[in-house]
This record gives sequence, structure tokens and C-alpha cells, in this order.
Amino acid sequence: METKATDRQQHFIALAAAHAEDFKTRMAQHDRENSFPFENVAAMKASGYTDMTVPAELGGGGVSILDFTLAQERLAQGDGPMAVAINMHLLIVGIYADVWRLGDQSLRPFLEAIARDHLILAGGTNDPRMSSAIGLAGLNDTTRRAEKVPGGYRVNGRAGFGTMSACADFLVETAHYDDPQKGPQCLAFVVPTKTPGITIQNNWDTMSIRASASNDIVWENVFVPEKDVMARPARTMDTFTNLLLSWGVAPLDACYLGIAQAARDYAINWARERTQVPFDRPMSHYPSTQFLAAEMEVGLRAARAMVVQTASVLSEPAVRANPPLMDLIACHQFVMETAFSVVDKAMRLVGGAALFRSNPLEQLYRDARAAILHQPFAGYDGRGWLGKLAFGIPPDTMPRWV
Repeated sequence: METKATDRQQHFIALAAAHAEDFKTRMAQHDRENSFPFENVAAMKASGYTDMTVPAELGGGGVSILDFTLAQERLAQGDGPMAVAINMHLLIVGIYADVWRLGDQSLRPFLEAIARDHLILAGGTNDPRMSSAIGLAGLNDTTRRAEKVPGGYRVNGRAGFGTMSACADFLVETAHYDDPQKGPQCLAFVVPTKTPGITIQNNWDTMSIRASASNDIVWENVFVPEKDVMARPARTMDTFTNLLLSWGVAPLDACYLGIAQAARDYAINWARERTQVPFDRPMSHYPSTQFLAAEMEVGLRAARAMVVQTASVLSEPAVRANPPLMDLIACHQFVMETAFSVVDKAMRLVGGAALFRSNPLEQLYRDARAAILHQPFAGYDGRGWLGKLAFGIPPDTMPRWV
């Protein structure tokens, strides 16, 4: 991204650039084979990239959300699926780092272990059966159920989009618990992946972001110790939910922005060199090509400005615990739609050649397609949230047509 970078930003952007150039050489193969790039994760562990959101005083990179965002866009320019995948791990670590910063000292050993042992966390909170408009698709309410048992809870249910599950050491999950005193609760917890009763299904076979290993996760009578559980009132914008949204929007949007930048770069370079009979000059001189290039430039710059502004506002844990929700939703809506629009224009510029599997744009187009569906705040659910906030209506108010 075109902004004045601090030393820390320069360090992690440089790491991202090095990884991007390396991963790019294998991205198409992993997409074609629908395989998970374990070697990429090993490389990021070795470089310290996987530890960037652990606080510096606990052995990590100590990055801000802006630092994280800048690095992720650069990584995605080389390998979008890998950037989206590692984003899940990094944002979860960022959330727990903020919970520690806000006073929960019990998380210190866990965060230190993430940095020391290069542990990987996978997200498993998504619930395909739960409305994004009400339960944030499993984040603050879910159809997964927890039953109180001696020493903790027994959890049953199913999670979707368990990104990074192929290599995760720990899983983050939520479950609904009807507390007889406090009422409906949405429990959040982290457990080792090898906990008895957890089954990671190797069923991620999609059009987009194929190498992210976002498999379904089945929970059958899984015991979760009470000490590992964070209880929150269901369907409320509590601190944990707000932290996830704060860490989850700008860096994720930057991943898709990186995919769009890669598509733009390919199309521009292609048009510079492509000639057609009977014209002497390359296609970069065609007015139609120039118009498409101009539209891509406008889209990328506007989206990048919004991502940087959104990430910059979230500089302090206290702000992230109570973020400007309208800014987050507007950023996600605009950047994700714009990213796909840019890739679509790159396809139009290149033409029929972009349809071939051997052309990088074919995968970039499929990967970018996920942008307009990627929660939180995607599509009309997200617009509904934003519209309600504009009118001062509580976001969890039921739609009038239900």
C-alpha cells in the first residue's frame, strides 16, 4: 500500500513480499489439486509472520491492525488463498492479545506459547444454520449447544468454514448455553484440535480460496473445561464480538484488495505487450483498454484509502473493544465489492484468454468471487446492519417482513 511505513510495518511488509513471491510459484498447483500448502505455513512460522499479532512484550511481533493490514495486502498479491487462510489465525491471536491487554492476565502463558512454539489457531465459529443478520453467523449466537457438566461443559454441533483446520493446533469455537440464572449465553472457548470428540472433515472443495482448508468441524460430546470458557450474553455486541470485528474487517478486506491488485497488474502488463493485426501499437493504446485501466485505478485507490482509514482508527484496544461499527461495515461492503469489480474489469480487459486455466486471471477471478460473500457484514445482511445503524435502529431488531 502506498503510505509512509514505520520500521515495524516495513519489516512485516518485506516478510510478506518475500513470502508472496515464494508462494506464488505454488499457488496454482495447490488450487488445482485442492491441497493445503503446509510448506507455506512452515515458512511463515520460521520467519515470525505467524506471530506478528502476539504482543511484543510476550515474544511476538506486536503489530497494530494497520501493520497487519498492510502486510496482508502484500501477501495476497502473491497468494490470495494463503493470505485469507493465515488471516484467520492472526486475527484470532489479535483478539486474545487484546483481551490480555484489557486485563485478563490468565491469557499470558497461552500468548507466550503461540510466539514461542509457533502455534496455529483455526476459526470454527461459523454456523451455516445461523443468520448473519442476527447471530453474526455463529459469532454471538449459534445452533451448537453446550450442556453444563461437572468441571465444564459438553459441546455438540457443527461448524463451517473452519479456516486453517488442516494444520491447526487449537480451535476457537462458540456454543449456546441456556444458563438458568443468567439466561441465554454464547460461550467462546479455545481447545486443542486433538480433543476427543472433535472431527475435522476434509470436505473443503469450492470454487474460491481452495487452499485455505476451511473444512467443517463436528463436535460430538466434546468436554470443555470451565476455566477455558468465556461466557457472554447471546446476541449482544459484547467486547469479544467487537474485538473480533475490529481485527476481522480491514485485514481481511486487504487480502481481497491484494487479489485485485494482482489481477490489475497482470492485465496491465499483458496489454502493454499484446498486439493485434493490423495495428502496430500494443493494446495499451486502445481507448477501451485505457478506460478499463482507469476504472481499476480509481477502484483500487478508493478501496485502499478506506481500508487504511478504517485500520488507522482502530489503534487502541479500548477503541477496538467498542469500535465505530458503521465504519467497519461500510469498509467491508465497499472494499469487497470493489475488489471483485476490479478483477472483473481485468478479465474484460484481457478477454477470452483469461478464461483458460493456464491464465492467472482465471484463478484470481474465482478467488475474488468469494469477497462478496465473505462474512462478517457481506451482501444484503451487511447492508441491513448499516441501514439500521443509519436510522438509529438496533442491529438485532428483527426485519419487518419476518
